[in-house]
Amino acid sequence: MRVIRPEAGERWRVVFRDRDRWQVGIYVPENASAEEVAVLERHTCPELFLLLEGRVVLVVSEDGSSTREVEMEPGKLYVVEEWHNAYRPGGGKGVALVVEAPDVQTEYASLKPGCKAA
Repeated sequence: MRVIRPEAGERWRVVFRDRDRWQVGIYVPENASAEEVAVLERHTCPELFLLLEGRVVLVVSEDGSSTREVEMEPGKLYVVEEWHNAYRPGGGKGVALVVEAPDVQTEYASLKPGCKAA
C-alpha cells in the first residue's frame, strides 16, 4: 500500500498513475476570479473533480463561449465533460483532486471579453 499526501504546489501535479488506464492529480487553479479566466479547455474523456481544501469555482461552458460558474462543495463529485476552467475566489486556498485518462487530448478556446461569467 502507498499513502499519498495531497500537497498543493504547482497548478497541476500527477500524484498517481495506473499505466495507461487512469491517473490522479492535484489541481490548484491559477485564476483568482472569473474575470481572470481567459481560456477554456475540453478533453476527449470526462474528468472527475473532488474538492480537497478551500474554495474552487468551476467555470463551465456548453459552447466554449458563454459560461456559468459552479462552486464546488465538499463531499460532492463533479464529472466534467464540457469546456471548463476554474478559479480560487480572491486567490485564497483552493485544492481539488482530479481523476482522468492519462492519454487525454485537450482542445482550447479563448474567451472573448464580455462572454465570461458574471
